[in-house]
Amino acid sequence: MRTYILKRILSGILLVIGLLLFTFFLVRLSPGNPASIGYDPLKSSQSMSRLEKVWGLDQPVHTQFYAWVTGILHGDFGRSYSNHKPVTELLKQTIPNTLLLTVPALVIQVVVGILLGLIQIIRHNTWLDRFISSFTLFIYAIPAFWLALILIMLFSQKFGWLPSSQMISFSYDSLSLWQKFLDRCVHLLLPVLTMSLTSIGITSRYIRNGLVDIMDKTYITAARARGLSEKRIIFKHALRNTLVPVITVTGQYFPVLISSSVVIELIFSWPGMGRLVVLSSYARDYPVIIACTFLMAVFVVLGTLLADILNAIVDPRIRLQEKV
Repeated sequence: MRTYILKRILSGILLVIGLLLFTFFLVRLSPGNPASIGYDPLKSSQSMSRLEKVWGLDQPVHTQFYAWVTGILHGDFGRSYSNHKPVTELLKQTIPNTLLLTVPALVIQVVVGILLGLIQIIRHNTWLDRFISSFTLFIYAIPAFWLALILIMLFSQKFGWLPSSQMISFSYDSLSLWQKFLDRCVHLLLPVLTMSLTSIGITSRYIRNGLVDIMDKTYITAARARGLSEKRIIFKHALRNTLVPVITVTGQYFPVLISSSVVIELIFSWPGMGRLVVLSSYARDYPVIIACTFLMAVFVVLGTLLADILNAIVDPRIRLQEKV
């Protein structure tokens, strides 16, 4: 088990390093100059040269890369060109807001997806099974931004039940502690619902298709012969063997949710890391872009690593294959 985890950690570290190299040099090959943000055509062109010197953009690319890696090893991601703040400070402000969206969306995806898959297998080949399959496939096919706009039109514009944007209300500071909690929950509903609805179908279809295959196995037939009820067979014997692909998909889908939060945060004006990446791309803010890419790569590695560890715990055959 220890060797299995170490191999996954090593491959994850290599992936992060490779992605950092690619991103660092790619953003510098893109057209445009970050120093042009502070350039005033009414003044001397030396203002742009001064910014390039302050930010180190006048140095060769390999020198810039060495300076950036040295800073990373000391916990310094640099300073934002557009916000004039340390990148670490910006990340501390935005990462919790992004996790506040993605973690509840992931939990809802897993819990509701498993429940829908179980309902489908219990009511296999009935109208309910066909309806859930069609509905989840339809929701999965809808682009997230379009679904977000539909939900805003329905629940914010037409009925006026939920806020359409922002993380808190304008009167947040004057609310009581309980009212502040409710206000945050109300603002969370639409973006979390958008992110979870588009991914519930993945989990439910994995559960349903996996259980359909398992229910024909010999040990399931033997359990039926012993007089066990169908529900007990599903929950006690079949479901565990279906969780391996679900855990894998869930671990890999967490970074996907974080990357998809870029669109959701823009639509709902949510002050998270995804929105920060987009705004920094417009401003050619290299330190912020690379730092966010680094963190997203870390999320990918952690999600995949956690899924591999849980798979090895749930299914001992994976550990045995590694030993062989």
